[in-house]
Parts: sequence; C-alpha cells; structure tokens
Amino acid sequence: MMDIKSQFDAFSRPEYFSRVDNSHILDLHIGLDEKGRKSIELRSVFRPVKVTGTSAIDVSQYTKLQYNTIRFSLKDDDMSGLFYKFCEDIVEQTRELKNEKDGYKAITERFFQWKKMFVLSKNTFLTEPEIMGLIGEILFLRGPLAGEIGLSSALKSWSGQELTHKDFSCSDKWYEVKTISRGNSSVRISSLEQLDSDKDGQLVIYSLEKMSPAYNGISLNKLILETRQMFMSGDESDDFLAKVALQGYEYNNYYDEFVYEVSNFVRYMVGYDFPKLTHKNVPMAISKANYDISLSDIMNFRTDK
Repeated sequence: MMDIKSQFDAFSRPEYFSRVDNSHILDLHIGLDEKGRKSIELRSVFRPVKVTGTSAIDVSQYTKLQYNTIRFSLKDDDMSGLFYKFCEDIVEQTRELKNEKDGYKAITERFFQWKKMFVLSKNTFLTEPEIMGLIGEILFLRGPLAGEIGLSSALKSWSGQELTHKDFSCSDKWYEVKTISRGNSSVRISSLEQLDSDKDGQLVIYSLEKMSPAYNGISLNKLILETRQMFMSGDESDDFLAKVALQGYEYNNYYDEFVYEVSNFVRYMVGYDFPKLTHKNVPMAISKANYDISLSDIMNFRTDK
C-alpha cells in the first residue's frame, strides 16, 4: 500500500494537486485545496448526487467542461491520521474496478461507510488507564473471544458502557477484562458486582508495556481502525464504532502517542472459591467497594481456555 502521508508531506502550497497513482483506473488526486486543507478528489464524468460532509470533512462538487470533480477536504488537522487511512482506503478499494464510470458511486459509498468516524473532537481525551482498558477489551473481543464464538457473536456480547457489570456475557459465560502495566503485582476490581455471579466466569488480564511513539506496536487509533475493517457488514461496523464512542473515544492524533506491546495475557476461572468481594460476603451496610487482588495468590485459578 502506498504511503499517503509522505505524499501529503511533500505539498507546501494551496491549490496544488497531483495524481495519486498513474496506473490507477481512476483519476484520483491529492493535495491542498484553496484553504490549504488536505484533500482528495476524483475527476471523472458523472452525474452528481447530494453528498453531505461532516463537522470534520467538507465535501465539494464541481462541474467543468471536460470532467466533474468531487473533493473531500479535512477541516481538523488533529484527524489527519484518520484522513490518511480514508484516502488509502479510497485508493485501494477502487483499484480493481473494471469501468472508470463506476468510480463516483464506489467512492461515495466508501465515504458513507467512513462518515461516522469524521466528527470533530471535543478535545476531551480518555485517561491512560482508560486507553489501556479499551485496548484490552478490543484485543480480547477480536482475538480469543472471536476465536471461540465468532466475531459477530463476540461483538454482541460486548457490553461496553451499557448498564451491566460484566465486559462480555454470552449464553452462560461471562468475562471481565482488566488491563495493567507490565510489572504490576495486583489488579483492581472496581465494584462488588464485577466478579459476582451464580455462574462461573473468567477474569482476563492483559499486561501492557508502554513503548516509544515511534515503535510499531499497539495504539488505540490503529487498533480501532483495523478492528472496524474486520466486520463483514456495515451494521456491525457501526455497532462497533458506537460501542467505542460510548466509552468516550473519538479519533484524534493524540492517541498515537500511547503505544504498547502485550507482555502477558492470562485467564483465570472465577467460581465460588475464587477470592472476591460480593454483596453476599460483605456486611450489609457496605454498598460499594473496590479492592486489589494479588496476582501471585491466584495462580492456581489460571486456565488456558
């Protein structure tokens, strides 16, 4: 795949565009519009339809004698990383078209699929523990859980910020996912309900090591974009984005500064004899509590599945 970012970095003056790929079936150009905003446009013969932008993307359409143009311009440079991915997707997803006349329809359809991602950030960011926690949940959803019950079922089982105390629950199984920094000797349980159930479940723990932003590791933006592409239907992709949005996530280049490597992944069976606090074993007067569990003391509860 071409490096769109490097191509954009080469532009310095407004109203300058160059063709993305001379071998591409479509006449696609990237550059800076009259306001100096990063833009991608299609030049072709087509009948324009109404395409509305978002708070972060302007959509403009022009008619000339030789061809028409549809242009997508980025308003907020804090979303440049997302815009590069959008441009790369436009280029690659239309590369194998058989007829140049199909380009306009294909590109507008791709934009509609990306549209919900392009909303201007409120500049309220997740804290680092929240970033790590969301990374852990997504890793478990698309990895071990999807391997066991399928990606679609894993998505349906993900509670996100819904009014439930378990991160994942399906059929007669439940999973609580925690993410800690490498070297931590304990894990924080934030309520009496998190490990409380009449049915056995699992406590899943990811250990992450923080790396340099230049390291090719796991970052929240990249993980969410990659996971979004894994879903077969647009409805599932939208559902996934809605669930990460409910946790306070909006795309911003800020999150690219937080890069991690998974240093450990462990699953523990949580049954009646697992050490935990619940409403059943604390005094009635205690309505809320959080507590730490020592990882060295629950080694005998580890499970491989």
